[in-house]
Amino acid sequence: MMQSSVSVLASRLAETFPEGLAGLIFDCDGVMVDSCRVNIAYYDLLLREVGRPPVSEAQAEYVQMSTAKEALEYLFSPEELKLLPAIAERFPYREVALPQLELEPGLVETLGWLKGRGVRLAVHTNRGNGMWDLLDRFGLRAAFDPVMTAETVAPKPSPEGVRRILEYWNLPPASVGFIGDSATDAAAARGGEVPLLAYGNPRLEAAVHIDSF
Repeated sequence: MMQSSVSVLASRLAETFPEGLAGLIFDCDGVMVDSCRVNIAYYDLLLREVGRPPVSEAQAEYVQMSTAKEALEYLFSPEELKLLPAIAERFPYREVALPQLELEPGLVETLGWLKGRGVRLAVHTNRGNGMWDLLDRFGLRAAFDPVMTAETVAPKPSPEGVRRILEYWNLPPASVGFIGDSATDAAAARGGEVPLLAYGNPRLEAAVHIDSF
């Protein structure tokens, strides 16, 4: 069964990249790390500090796809936002949440396999500069070049990050894939004219669907 699944995936990849795969762009949350539980728990902590109920199921999907700034503005009133810097100073994300994150199983091995075959690797995430903390935590800073965050390009669904990566690599869109798990990833890939490799999300319209690394 596993061999059959691998063969199907290999066939789909060959169809999607007939001239070969030259580069892969990775989303972070939901692809490199399964961060939903940890991130929501951190937002719950902040909400509790201002006397608000925890993140609802309806809110969770939005905040997981958005930038931190967008999520905070969505969850908190303007008056509550003024209180957050002092709260975040007492409960820094890098100390409270970051240590709880774990890489997706098989990611490190997959990255090594890809780099060994000359495939270029990049990140396009709606995280801010905290993405560098995450890469440092797992020793992956050297694996990706470039890294596009919400601090350097317009956040997804904008395709600006995808286009900047293609320009940096000087590669045509048809030779590069975007591994993402959300509608904003799909929109960024579509806008950048690169094939989407949907990770763990069969609901997305994609060239290829991947269940795991």
